[in-house]
Amino acid sequence: MSVTKLAYYPGCPSETTAMEQEMSTKAVFEKLGVELVEVEDWNCCGAAEIEDPKLVHALNARNLAIAERAGLDIVTPCSICYYNLERANRALQEDEGFRAKLRGIDPSLEYKGTIKARHILDILMNEIGEAELSSKVVKKVNLKVAPYYGCYIGRPPTTAFDDPDDPVLMDKLVELIGGECVPFSQTKTLCCGGPLMMTRADIAFAMARKVLEAAKNAGADCVALACPLCGMMLDAKQPDIEAELGISIGMPVVYITQLLGLALGIEPNKLGLNKNAVETKEILGRVK
Repeated sequence: MSVTKLAYYPGCPSETTAMEQEMSTKAVFEKLGVELVEVEDWNCCGAAEIEDPKLVHALNARNLAIAERAGLDIVTPCSICYYNLERANRALQEDEGFRAKLRGIDPSLEYKGTIKARHILDILMNEIGEAELSSKVVKKVNLKVAPYYGCYIGRPPTTAFDDPDDPVLMDKLVELIGGECVPFSQTKTLCCGGPLMMTRADIAFAMARKVLEAAKNAGADCVALACPLCGMMLDAKQPDIEAELGISIGMPVVYITQLLGLALGIEPNKLGLNKNAVETKEILGRVK
């Protein structure tokens, strides 16, 4: 394992709708001996709402510059934050004129392009690695899992750390901790509907329903994911989807860090498993 310290960018949902992802990420990396140093006074990445790429790049330039001054690669548990951080990183590295313009607006935005933006799944599987993770596993997560990547983690393909069309790293991690991946490849990179939630909830609910029912029909005990927007749609909004569409789904949805944390022997409440919207007790009963 080569990485021991990273600049940590939590993202805006970390203390609200994705508190369980925040808790489990910190607990897992602490257990693995990797220090996460939170980016001081970080700002929003622009999420999926800001359409002007120059504004997105400017927002992320500040976070990147703070991490660069600390001499650390920046890592985030949020797929959309990763997408915005790394595409801004690439744009800034390639455009000295834009970097100079940002410095002219605010000297603190000076960024030389010497660091990388990383997603926690990338760090877990490509840096820490399967061998190191296997050596730390103390419990078997005996579950049938639908690994759901969502549509942002592989965008754009030039920044992807996994196959953008057919990602496999979460599948490998599920199998490493004793789980079984159900047939889900046709659904695992579809959009959850999250970006449409504020404007067309009806369409968003239909898209999320498709993901959840595909997992249920494949025989999954739970959906595993790595994006807080997907978490909001598939877990927090699941009761609303059921009520609005007059259906019953009852599909537990957990972050991959929660499952990994269980395999590492971390106490469930420290992983935020008491904060998921859909009950997770059956999952806990399958971890031995």
